[in-house]
Amino acid sequence: MKHPEAPMNTQRHYRTWYLLGAVLTLVVIVSSLVPPRDLPHWRVSDKFEHLTAYTGLAVWFGGLLPPRRYILLGLALLALGGGIEIAQGLMGLGREADWRDFYADALGVGFGLSLSLAGLQYWASWLEQWPKRR
Repeated sequence: MKHPEAPMNTQRHYRTWYLLGAVLTLVVIVSSLVPPRDLPHWRVSDKFEHLTAYTGLAVWFGGLLPPRRYILLGLALLALGGGIEIAQGLMGLGREADWRDFYADALGVGFGLSLSLAGLQYWASWLEQWPKRR
């Protein structure tokens, strides 16, 4: 059952949202494949970075796709995470495949899709309506 105050999940600027989502995905891919020395050094766990990145991607695209597509979205994000880990193992640029990273990706996907199902699936519609709300 839909929440009575939840807007329809249709966006006027869906192309912009998808383009920004593609940019976010590209940032995740590039930051996962460049040599570690070329990245800023954060004082957080690598696994937390994976969890956060994939939670963000799942919530982002979860707000653009209908819930009936969430299984496909989850599988696509898992394929992305797994493909990146395989690429890291094959590239030889100071990266190594770590399946614990993939598990953190999977946890992030599950968490992000859960947040979407809990109500964040409407984030894009809310943003588009925000200036008009009183």
